Amino acid sequence: MPSEAATLDQLTTTPYINVLTYPRVSLTAARSRVRQLRSLGVEEVIFEGHAKLGRLGILGLGTVGVVVAARAGGETRALKIRRTDANRPSMDEEARVCVLANKVGVGPPVYGHTKDAILMKLLRYTELDDWLRTVRGTGARDTVRAVLHSILNQCRKLDIMGVDHGQLSNLRKHVVIAEGVPWVLDFESAGTNRRPRNVTAATQYLLIGGRISPRLRRAIGVRDVSPLLRLLAQYKDDESDFTYAKIIEALRLAPP
Repeated sequence: MPSEAATLDQLTTTPYINVLTYPRVSLTAARSRVRQLRSLGVEEVIFEGHAKLGRLGILGLGTVGVVVAARAGGETRALKIRRTDANRPSMDEEARVCVLANKVGVGPPVYGHTKDAILMKLLRYTELDDWLRTVRGTGARDTVRAVLHSILNQCRKLDIMGVDHGQLSNLRKHVVIAEGVPWVLDFESAGTNRRPRNVTAATQYLLIGGRISPRLRRAIGVRDVSPLLRLLAQYKDDESDFTYAKIIEALRLAPP
């Protein structure tokens, strides 16, 4: 897919400033952000991706930030830039939670952040439902089980750390497959000041009420979800290792 690159000095000019300070264009804000990107070691921003802001491709657009590709440290990385109309004054809290998740091996590694930007590992990913359609043939069931096990283990780690992702009840764009393994993305709604419910929310979506739950249940050979529902209710109460292990057992995800 065609891409377009801009140096840091070019980012204060049209059309790049429209992305850098989306959606309220500000030369003052743009200059501040260029200084911040320079402090992160960003050399240039690469405009690519299926989403568009004007003619420029971007990797993603959310309620808090615009995600673009950037060259830094000799690599192409993901750069999340705070929207100028975001409902928060900085990216500090999101970066803090991302780094906390990184400590237990969850989420794309964070390389650095400033008031208005977070620099992270860039993942070329496939959404979970699209990936599931490609899993066929001998070993397909084991492959799906391994991925599901990894997702729930990551959710369990977040629960133990006291981090609630906040968006796993509809995880279509928040759990993806990249480099052959699942990744939990986008911690902009995450927090540590509420009771985490990552395992229960993810399991509900993946195996009970989400758009891909019927296919996932068939893929791993689970027909009756009644025992799972009882275990989720118990886990919601005690959040124990014992109950989590029972959930994994009920889903036949534990190694033989």
